[in-house]
Amino acid sequence: MSTTNKSLGALLAIPVAIFVALVIGLLGVASMGANACTTTAATGGKAHGVPTRLIPIYQQAATKYKLGSRGPSILAAINKIETGFGIAAHETSSAGALGWMQFMPATWDEWGTDGNGDGTKDPYNPWDAIFAAARYLKASGAPGNWHDAIFAYNHAEWYVQDVLRDAKKFNVPPGPAEGSGQTCDQTIAPNEAVGRMYQEAGRLDALHLPYVWGGSHGVSPIPDSAREFDCSSAVSRLLQVGGTHAPTMATYGLLGWGQAGAGKWVTIYVNAGHTFLEFRFAPPEHRFWGTSGMRPGGWTGPGWITKDNFSSSYLSTFEKRHPPGL
Repeated sequence: MSTTNKSLGALLAIPVAIFVALVIGLLGVASMGANACTTTAATGGKAHGVPTRLIPIYQQAATKYKLGSRGPSILAAINKIETGFGIAAHETSSAGALGWMQFMPATWDEWGTDGNGDGTKDPYNPWDAIFAAARYLKASGAPGNWHDAIFAYNHAEWYVQDVLRDAKKFNVPPGPAEGSGQTCDQTIAPNEAVGRMYQEAGRLDALHLPYVWGGSHGVSPIPDSAREFDCSSAVSRLLQVGGTHAPTMATYGLLGWGQAGAGKWVTIYVNAGHTFLEFRFAPPEHRFWGTSGMRPGGWTGPGWITKDNFSSSYLSTFEKRHPPGL
């Protein structure tokens, strides 16, 4: 977001045009969701030229802030113009605007939003940035007066017209109505390696496997067909899927594997008796993953573990480690 008539989107128009097609393909891999969705509304539908995995974010943000049927398309158009659907999200404009939707720091301080429920407001997180943009547009007059709302976002008539033109072309379908119960995990993973780990976590969760002590140990890497896991082999499997070349380890092996401390995106919690993973970018219900006896339904194998099951005192009994670079 810029207060001048030169947004980052304009400055980067040529490279963004070149790479938009590339990012659409890359986001399909690097931002894999954990589970398949079951309804057209939940999956996000289709839109011309918009990365499929971003569509649910535009839809859910527009639904939350009651931006009407054009809301998802407007958000997509702004995102495309500002950072090419996130290609330039880590660039800072000459005016100082930053993040996925190019907010000025002072504006972010006022309008920043925790879109994915992880307890932080991060302009470099697509959920947070897009939800914040929706919130700002709503306060600026949308959907009753889209022209003025977009002009408030960037004070330039050419910008308003470009957004409206792209929004008409994109034609992103509206999402399910708030409170409809149609939900789906469409978490955006930060890169391909983490995306593969997150997708595999969701696949194993859906199988509702039992805990098997010693399961899949002695096999490295663990094959896709494996159905027997204990806590450490389950964690090892995800590390292997992420391309880390990790062997299949017991907990004592994990205590010395990787790098010490919490990771930027993935953290391994491990002590002598147990281990599990945290996907730090994910919403609370899909933040922690591993074997557990604390799930409803009684299944104990690898899967999501709700954040409510972990107290700070419990987490303090584990050493934190992380995959190199993640």
